[in-house]
Amino acid sequence: MPQVIKDLMPGDLEFQMFVLDELADELSAKGADVLKLTIGVPELFMPDAALDGMIEKLRDRDFVRRVYPEGLPELRQAIVQFYNRRYQADTSVENVIVNTGTSPIFRNIFQLLSGPEYEIMIPRPYYALYLYCAKLAGATVKFYDIDIDTKRVDMESFRRNFSPERTSLVVINSPGNPVGNIVTPDEMREIYQIVDRQAYVLNDEIYNNTMFYDEFHSPLALFPEHKDMTIVTNSFSKGFRMYTKRIGFAILPTDLQTNLRVIQQHTLLCTDPCYQYGMIAALADEESPRELTSVYKARAEYTTKRLTGTRCTPIAAEGGFYAILRCEDWNKAMGFASSKELARDILEKAHVAVVPGTDFGVPQDLRLAFCNARYDEGIDRLYDYFSSSNEAFAPGSASES
Repeated sequence: MPQVIKDLMPGDLEFQMFVLDELADELSAKGADVLKLTIGVPELFMPDAALDGMIEKLRDRDFVRRVYPEGLPELRQAIVQFYNRRYQADTSVENVIVNTGTSPIFRNIFQLLSGPEYEIMIPRPYYALYLYCAKLAGATVKFYDIDIDTKRVDMESFRRNFSPERTSLVVINSPGNPVGNIVTPDEMREIYQIVDRQAYVLNDEIYNNTMFYDEFHSPLALFPEHKDMTIVTNSFSKGFRMYTKRIGFAILPTDLQTNLRVIQQHTLLCTDPCYQYGMIAALADEESPRELTSVYKARAEYTTKRLTGTRCTPIAAEGGFYAILRCEDWNKAMGFASSKELARDILEKAHVAVVPGTDFGVPQDLRLAFCNARYDEGIDRLYDYFSSSNEAFAPGSASES
């Protein structure tokens, strides 16, 4: 029989987020009341203006036939106008490309900029996509650390792992997934100084309109002299509340945009023009992201308030869609080898689905997505779970005998 030449799906790379989500669905099908805090899909509905725009164009027989591999011209121009107005980016349409979300953009950029003889630097904790795309490109992965407790970039780890000869790409994620950290302008400036034009810097800004306490600062405005090494990726999936519509974009140097355009001409061909048209209206809607940010900020703060002191310590998010729980001491006390076992135990006993930190390079921790209308109830269930387990393992209890 034929053999798999490249086995790119070993057990340690399977996305546990989807595994736990599917296990939750199976439990729900049996009649259980399961609360899913797994995937970052906003429960708030898409903006009405975006939906109306999509429906209008879906009825237009000529419009539905429009094919632009690099993205609908009207949307690309709207992205430029939005970034130039909102973030002082001073960019142009020749620097913008659109795809079905940012995930394929990451895959294509990693393929373009790296390979077996190169290294890609990603933050740790990391979003699993970064690691997987680096594996696909055959690149060596190097990490720089985010101190989870302080939410600051460990610059020493960055300096130690950056190589002027081998590093071809550095990834910054702010607000971060899963920590909810914000990379400050000073931290970003130091990263750019260390890189010193010897690699590209990819800024994943997908949560930039869900900042809880501060304004977002784009590297395109902070470092206009470094636009030739700066890549920005963003999407309408998160703050704009349209996860399943799969429209993402990148703002990047012209030579990279040209290369990506050719890749998409052969491998993508078309992103749905009607969905793209709806995104133009979304860019003009400032209220919908503000509403979502207000809701998720309240949920983040409730998480910290409610779960502090449970021995599975919450880290206060500064933005984004997620809270992280530090559970190493808990796992040791309860005999769990990693958060995979803990997540399954929580699902079975509390009927709350959470994501193991094995997806993010922190195997003892858990990630919670704010995206559930009953989110606070889910946190209350977690509090009860941790409290009852604490009682079971208290000194002198039957579990200790």
